[in-house]
Amino acid sequence: MKVIVFEDDGLSGFGPLTLLRHASLLRLGTKRLLDALVEKIPDATDVGLWGRPELAAVTNEVTRHPYNERVYGPTVLVNARARPSEALLLPASSSEPFAAVFEGVLVLAKLDSVALKPGVITRRVGASLAKRVNRVATPSEPLFQGYWDLVESNGMAIAEQAARFEESLSAPRGAEVRGPAANLMVDEGAEIEGHVTFDVRMGPIIVDSGASVESFSRVMGPCYVGPRAKIMSAQIGGGTSIFESCRVGGQVENSVMLPYTNKAHHGYVGDSYIGSWVNLGAGCNFSNLKNTYGNVRIDLDRRVDSGMVKLGPLVGDMAKLSIGSLVYAGKSIGTGSQLSGLAAKNVPSFTFYDSLSGRAVELLLESVIETQRRMMERRGMALGRAEEGLLRRAFARTTGERRRAGVKKGSLG
Repeated sequence: MKVIVFEDDGLSGFGPLTLLRHASLLRLGTKRLLDALVEKIPDATDVGLWGRPELAAVTNEVTRHPYNERVYGPTVLVNARARPSEALLLPASSSEPFAAVFEGVLVLAKLDSVALKPGVITRRVGASLAKRVNRVATPSEPLFQGYWDLVESNGMAIAEQAARFEESLSAPRGAEVRGPAANLMVDEGAEIEGHVTFDVRMGPIIVDSGASVESFSRVMGPCYVGPRAKIMSAQIGGGTSIFESCRVGGQVENSVMLPYTNKAHHGYVGDSYIGSWVNLGAGCNFSNLKNTYGNVRIDLDRRVDSGMVKLGPLVGDMAKLSIGSLVYAGKSIGTGSQLSGLAAKNVPSFTFYDSLSGRAVELLLESVIETQRRMMERRGMALGRAEEGLLRRAFARTTGERRRAGVKKGSLG
């Protein structure tokens, strides 16, 4: 069956996280949203993606799936923001054309043929398409509205997805397991040092191939430690996913860290979503609770009540936070930005912000690219032409964001 995972025009709640990636490549639990969605669609054998055209080259390299290609014949369309549940996606097995719409947004459809131009399916286009076929109901809240929904759902997703990890080994010598031993799943290629505590009473803990957990770490489930990730004598709370090649120290709980991010030192991160290739200096601390104990509200392109009493910041890819940086609950640090001091408001993408002087200066694009090259070289990797091209386009696309925030051009000196 042909399946197209498409972006819509409702990505603002994910802020800078979707500036450099297709929305379906965000992570939830132990995997990409793309994989979590497709595996729930019966007989999904031929998968493609539709979305913003500037993402084509990078997305194709990452997924090897066709991107923005026309399709012919019976096709299932599924929104990249759809929650990957069987209740939502089971209708895809229907033999009859249908469409599922939630609050005017196309969530899922099956069509005999797709007479649409590949790309983003807007609300208007989705509504028009849905008029041609039978409408089916959706479960309540079938779409992720923003990063806060991913944070809130992450622990449950880890617990659900744990079943795909077949290796269930006994606790390594010197490690303490609190709770059912079967809830600890350690790949035979992982390294667990002595004097580590795994608390699996609240959910499973998965330590994937090549990962390492150093002595005096405490890890609570549900938790996922991805391939080649390194836990450095840290306290890891439940609901946390640490993806491949991250380095994590200090205290982290109920948060998602995308690949190749560094938080090697002391400091607290809670209820947050952090992009790839981020560096958090020693002593970085994230707030996740207001003094009033009220719901955390987010300012992205609009003011949003997250509905969550505990919600930390959102950090875009390639951001760098200096030692001792502090970020208020629900704030956003943009792609490629640099922070020194306190972020009590959002920091736009490609911006240097220093709270002591109050300066917000637009970074030189060539400097951002060179910084990324250097960070990747430290991991034995290189910045590809497609990635560099996407960075250049992202810089241009976010010019208006910086101007509206009062970011000035100038020198950091």
